[in-house]
Amino acid sequence: MLKLIRVDDRLIHGQVVAAWVPFVKADVVIVASDEAAADSFQCTVLRSCAHKGLAVIVTTIRGAVEAVNSGTFRDSNLMVVTACLRDAMRLYDSGLRFSTLNIGNIHHDGDAREVTESVRITVEEEHILERFEGLGVRVDIRDVPSRPSKSFH
Repeated sequence: MLKLIRVDDRLIHGQVVAAWVPFVKADVVIVASDEAAADSFQCTVLRSCAHKGLAVIVTTIRGAVEAVNSGTFRDSNLMVVTACLRDAMRLYDSGLRFSTLNIGNIHHDGDAREVTESVRITVEEEHILERFEGLGVRVDIRDVPSRPSKSFH
């Protein structure tokens, strides 16, 4: 069962493994990133975050949609992490349905608006978030589950 979709430009790191994985009781984390899937070193580093009771799968956007929708993980608690809002929208547009989108870390230099200390969004990303809201997807901006959710408005 899909428990969480998260946008985090760092993909898997301490906040994900120590806070979100236990919070949603994930036993599988799917990293949905065409770039990471094409980089064998990055795949190795990301997979090294796995521990007893947690599998980490690094795959393309298309591969993530197919994996989740195939039913293979129907008895698992799934968390999908992608690096950017554009990829989250690609997941949705490719058939991966979710009702909440968690945004943890998006860093930009230059022309981006600060939403939280860890989330800065461009005008393009703001339009993507508005589109998600128009589709009925709740946007949950927070780095860890113990913090309150923020709005991008």
